[in-house]
Amino acid sequence: MALAAVVYSLSTRADSATLNTPDSLPPGANQYRSLPGIVWSCLTTIFLCIWVSLHLNIPEPVDTRRLNRFERFKFRIKSFIRCNVVPVLVTLLIPEWVLGMAVRQSIMASQVANEIDATRQQGFFIIMGGFHLFNRIQPTSLNESTERVGEETRPLVEKSALEVGDGRHNHAPSQKMATIFEEEFGEPVHPLDEVDVCHLIKAGKLRLPTSAELEDKCKSDGLAKFLVVTQTLWFIAQCIARKVSKLPLTELEVITLGYTLLTLSLYIAWWDKPYRVTFPIRVYEALPERAQGEILGKLGRVIGVSLSSIVGAQSGSVDLRSVKRVPMFHAGHNKGSSGLGGMVTAVLAGSLFGAVHCLAWSSPFSSSHIQYLWKFATIVMTVVPPTAVIGTIFVAVISDKCFSLAGLSLIFIPFLPILYLVGRAMTIILALKMLEALPLDAYRDVEWSDFFPHI
Repeated sequence: MALAAVVYSLSTRADSATLNTPDSLPPGANQYRSLPGIVWSCLTTIFLCIWVSLHLNIPEPVDTRRLNRFERFKFRIKSFIRCNVVPVLVTLLIPEWVLGMAVRQSIMASQVANEIDATRQQGFFIIMGGFHLFNRIQPTSLNESTERVGEETRPLVEKSALEVGDGRHNHAPSQKMATIFEEEFGEPVHPLDEVDVCHLIKAGKLRLPTSAELEDKCKSDGLAKFLVVTQTLWFIAQCIARKVSKLPLTELEVITLGYTLLTLSLYIAWWDKPYRVTFPIRVYEALPERAQGEILGKLGRVIGVSLSSIVGAQSGSVDLRSVKRVPMFHAGHNKGSSGLGGMVTAVLAGSLFGAVHCLAWSSPFSSSHIQYLWKFATIVMTVVPPTAVIGTIFVAVISDKCFSLAGLSLIFIPFLPILYLVGRAMTIILALKMLEALPLDAYRDVEWSDFFPHI
C-alpha cells in the first residue's frame, strides 16, 4: 500500500507538470486520459488479479474458544499476515514460481483423484491439507455429567429440565449443557498427506466430503470473480487496441499486462481448487507406521537446493507428519509428471513474462540509456529461465565425465535466479522513472468507434 501511495503521488505530480496546465491541454482534451488514471488502473488490476487468483492451502487449525480477546486479536492479525499479505507479496515478486506450483498441484490433484476414483476438486482438497490428524479428548458422557449444587450432586439433565410456568428458567439448554453435545476440539497433531488419506479411504475409515459440502466450505464470491475477470479482460483489450491503433503503452502497463496473463493462467490451473477454506476436517484414526523417507521424493543428485526450490521440487522433501500445517504452496510429494510439469511451467512462464516486456522495445524512452537498460533487462528475463534448465541438464550429462567443469557450473547456476530478479527490479524502476516524462501519445485514449462499423 505504501508503494501504491508513492507511485500515485509521483504520477499526480508528473501529471500536473504535463497535461493539467491550461496551456498544455491539446484540442479535444476529453479524448485524453490522465496519468493518475493510468497508474490507478494498473495498480488495481494487478492487486485484484492476484487476490482472486490465489487459492491457498488450509492454514493451521486453532481452537480460538480457549483464547481471550487480546490473544484472539493477535491470532487474527498473525493469520491475516500469513494467509493474505505474504502470499500476495510472493505472487507479486515471483508469479512464475507460483504458477509452476499451481500446475504441480493441478497435476497431483488429478493423480490422487484417479487413484481413489474421486473428482479433481476432492483431489485438490486432499493435497491442500483438507484432513488433519487430531488427538481425541474423551468427553464426559451425558449420564456421568453432574454438577455440584451446595452439598449434593445432581445429574445435569435434571438441572436443565424445563419446569412449566417457571419463569426463572430460559426455554433453551444452558451453555454448559450445550458443550456436552458439542464434540471436543481435541489436540491438532499434523496434516495428512495424500498417502495417508488414500490409505484411510481404502481401509474404509474415512470418507471424502461431497461436492456440495466442499462448495459450502469455499469462500468464493461469483460476483467478485466476475468483476475481476471483466476488469482483467477489459485491461487486456485496451492494451491490444492501443497497439492496433499504434498508440504507445506505458512501461507500467506492459508490466501489468504480464501480471494479468500469469494470474489468468493461475486461475485456470486452480479452477477446481476450493477457495480460501480455513479449517480442515478432523481425523482421529490411527495412522500406519512408515519409515522416514519412505514417501519423500528423492531430489536429483545434480540439482541444488536453490534450483529445486525455484522450480517447486522442494515439496517432495516436506514430511507433513513433522509440521503443524501444510506449507503455503505445498503441492504434494514429487511424482515424475507433476515435478516436471511444474518445472516446465515455471520456465515457460518466466520467459513469457520477460517476452511481454518486448512490447515496449521501441517505445519512446526519455533517453537512449534508459532504453538500453530496458532492453537488457528484457533479454535477461527472457533468456535466464531456459538457460538455468539447459545448464542443469548440461551438468547432469558431464558430471560423470568432468567433475571440475560440473562443479563450476553448479556454482554458476544458482546466480541465474539472482540475475533474473535484478532484471525484474530494473524494469520496475525504469517503469516508475518513465512516469515522469511520458510522451503525449501515451495519454491519448483509444477511439473505440474505429473498431466497430458505423455510418
